Amino acid sequence: MSQGIPESVVEEIRRHTDLVSLVAEYLTLEKQGKNMIGLCPFHSEKTPSFTVSPEKQLFHCFGCGASGNVFSFIMKLDNLTFPEAARTLAGRAGIKIPERRAALSKHDHLKEQLYELNRLAARYFQYVLRESAAGKPAADYLRERGIDREASEMFMLGYAPRGWDNLGQFIRKKGFSPQLLQQAGLVSPRDGGGYYDRFRHRLMFPIFNLGEKVVGFGGRALEEGDKAGPKYLNSPETMIFEKGAILYGLHLSRESIRERKAAVVVEGYTDVIAAHQAGIKNVVASLGTSLTTGQGRLLRAQAETVIIAYDADSAGEVATWRGLKVLQEAGCFVRVAELPAGSDPDSLIRTAGAAALTDLVQNAQYLLEYQLRILKSRYNPAVPEGRLRYMEEALALLAQVSNLAERDIYLKRLAEELHVSEEALRGELKKHRQKGGGVNNLSLKDQTNNINQLRVNPAEKMLVSLMLQEEAVVSLARRELTEVDFDHGAARQTVVAIWNLESSGAAVSGEALIDLFEDPHMHSFITEAATDPSLQGLTREQAKRAAADCIEKIKKRILTRRRQELQRELKDMALNDQARNLLREQQQMITGLRRSPYRSGGGEDFNG
Repeated sequence: MSQGIPESVVEEIRRHTDLVSLVAEYLTLEKQGKNMIGLCPFHSEKTPSFTVSPEKQLFHCFGCGASGNVFSFIMKLDNLTFPEAARTLAGRAGIKIPERRAALSKHDHLKEQLYELNRLAARYFQYVLRESAAGKPAADYLRERGIDREASEMFMLGYAPRGWDNLGQFIRKKGFSPQLLQQAGLVSPRDGGGYYDRFRHRLMFPIFNLGEKVVGFGGRALEEGDKAGPKYLNSPETMIFEKGAILYGLHLSRESIRERKAAVVVEGYTDVIAAHQAGIKNVVASLGTSLTTGQGRLLRAQAETVIIAYDADSAGEVATWRGLKVLQEAGCFVRVAELPAGSDPDSLIRTAGAAALTDLVQNAQYLLEYQLRILKSRYNPAVPEGRLRYMEEALALLAQVSNLAERDIYLKRLAEELHVSEEALRGELKKHRQKGGGVNNLSLKDQTNNINQLRVNPAEKMLVSLMLQEEAVVSLARRELTEVDFDHGAARQTVVAIWNLESSGAAVSGEALIDLFEDPHMHSFITEAATDPSLQGLTREQAKRAAADCIEKIKKRILTRRRQELQRELKDMALNDQARNLLREQQQMITGLRRSPYRSGGGEDFNG
């Protein structure tokens, strides 16, 4: 899977990259025995099931099955190709990779071009803002908003000038085609032919992924009116930009988020920048009015508590309400910071100072407190109809609370507010829990495929594990079995790869094996085999005895299967000479089973 990168360089990158240190840059890890654990970044979970083995340099999620080594972790997390991941890790380790772009697939080469186009566009917009007279309107706007040069440079702010083809001309001089510019979302096709710049007369906010690469842009109009277009215009989704999978500013704020174990989610780009400039570093924006499942997972991987601080308007309230459910499903402890009417974090900092936002965040309401207060404000509990509506909505919320003590506290409070008995409310609550209703029930489909369901014969799986633990087992298995003796494709492919590594004189390890495959199912199988806790620490003799037992069971399965085939054939033919020959072969099979040199005197039956 090296795709044009010399194997020796791949091996050097692997040796100089510690998986635990790499993962710890993205997730909060805690020690558990010999391993490190954390919340999986690839699916939603509340209890950590993502395990990293420092010894094996492999990761595995027992929830979704995501597995691999340093390369596959960065590939999956940042949506990178193998060459991109290798270059990223090589840069961290100070290793130079020989350029052999011709070896890249068309898909991978296109992604690299899109990253390069976005980088060039960001630099162009930044240059126009800082070095050109055309950038004065954007510079004046930033000055009015109190955003200084240091913050502007930290977030690489820029300006897309007036005119229809400024960026297009600049990029084309670098050798890129208009069609490629369109694929990057930087230009749009004209009705009569040709292309025009998507962003014009806008303050530009580059959007970075966790790998600190520009994947898209947000542009704020600097004029009002219909001709100016929407106030904010984002890049369209592309091969490298999925809006719902990115949080603005996370590449700069994740260290502070993990230190505080809390993230503050705001709505706008300038809210994030103003907060960072004021010293509040654990702030990100959701790139839209609604948090997505992917963003919820990103936040939970970084923080225990998430505080939503959306604009104090009706749209902000609706967005907050939707985001709460997403964050709950992701396993976050959620609070809500209510801003003064008509304000947003940016304006609040400018008018009242950073302390005002800090105080709101520190005094943010607990989730249920906020939700119940909002419901109470929507309905009038003083009248019968309003009281019933409030009760129904409040019970639907309480039905989703898993903590029994918390649910009981709010149930008692609700009973007092409504002047009804607790017993009656508990009866109604039971109905809600049985039917699973609720005001916040959003369909939150997990974005990952569970790849933890490979059904490999236990004897085959154990033998592969032993081959990865003890070199002597590799030779033993090769001497006694052939690749066709392995039923499951994953086991068969892994065994062949192990034998090939051994023949070439290379070291046999799960970390090296993973790089030979692109299929995530293979990554999962290899990682589980390499890290099987029940087989760690065996002596050479123990490993060989266990392997001999596995080999016997595999051979026994093969002989048993052939005997069953013979029985079926006998049923379909008369007792002639051919039948007698088959009966004789069957008897020989039975004798062979009884006299097997690998019999260990019993043990688990691995058939089926």
